[in-house]
Amino acid sequence: MKYLLPKNELYSRLARWSAEYSILAPQKVGEYSEFLPFTAQSELCLQEPHNTRYPAKALFFPQSETILKYNRISGQLESAAPESQKRIVFGIRPCDAKAVTLLDTVFAEGDNQDPFWLARRAETFLIGLGCHEPCATCFCTSTESGPFHTEGLDALLTDLGEVFFVETLSERVEALFSELSPAEAAQQEIALAVQAAAEKSLPKVFELDGIKEKLDRVFDKEIWAELSQSCLGCGICTFLCPTCFCFDLVDEAQRGTRVRNWDTCMYRVYSLEASAHNPRPTRRERTRQRLMHKYSYWWEHAGKLGCTGCGRCVRYCPVGLDIRAMIKKASAYESEAQHAN
Repeated sequence: MKYLLPKNELYSRLARWSAEYSILAPQKVGEYSEFLPFTAQSELCLQEPHNTRYPAKALFFPQSETILKYNRISGQLESAAPESQKRIVFGIRPCDAKAVTLLDTVFAEGDNQDPFWLARRAETFLIGLGCHEPCATCFCTSTESGPFHTEGLDALLTDLGEVFFVETLSERVEALFSELSPAEAAQQEIALAVQAAAEKSLPKVFELDGIKEKLDRVFDKEIWAELSQSCLGCGICTFLCPTCFCFDLVDEAQRGTRVRNWDTCMYRVYSLEASAHNPRPTRRERTRQRLMHKYSYWWEHAGKLGCTGCGRCVRYCPVGLDIRAMIKKASAYESEAQHAN
């Protein structure tokens, strides 16, 4: 179904939903925005063209969480699984919603499903906000997505000025919008025009056809040393990536807890083995791992690309490394080397 949500009614509607759901929405924090609980005093940040600084994956896979507790008195292990809570993530961008579906292949499929992910995922509705003015660092149209991509969403909003055009995508959120006025054909045409204009503003920066094979062929080439020359190894690109899922487990003996923390393949010690051997000893190997994981290994793991083109790694890299240029250069390296010879 398609509805119209007047912007001057948005806060009252969110307040109404909050009686039954925990509402998480983008809100300004310093120079950035992040998903925070909605309250009557909240100032939503829905007009900025760029995404929240931290990806929505943090709402399902927290940066740090206790996964096991040990009771010294009873000598027993205690479950730390989160309680099921009905939530609405409002204003999530399409790239982040798609990223959640990609992480489902890691945490919610196969024989070893993650109970923490499953508990949060099952009771969370994703209401998306399309990007009618994509920012310069976005490249979702190059990664099988787009500024109004619907994968993973329960509903999608299009900004039409005074109103949001609402398209419900799953029956479970239909009741949230059923009181609104249905959108007429003319308003649907306007929404489609806005979506088409946004798509056109983001021309593809590289082609995915054959990209895995191209990267696989240059696995041992010197191009990776060139691409990694400026990298600081800070890990910002992976921590802020909506699809990176590396983590470390730490036993905090004094607290009697086992904690899961985000980790990154960009750190030297991440792949350090107990034998003292490190298969990724330099930035060259670690940069290669990051790009190959997104554009080659994800195809093997899930049959899908592991990047949604959100642009966070471009926007927040302290030395200005741009994954778009890196992918283009790496995938073209073999043909350029042959031409030079």
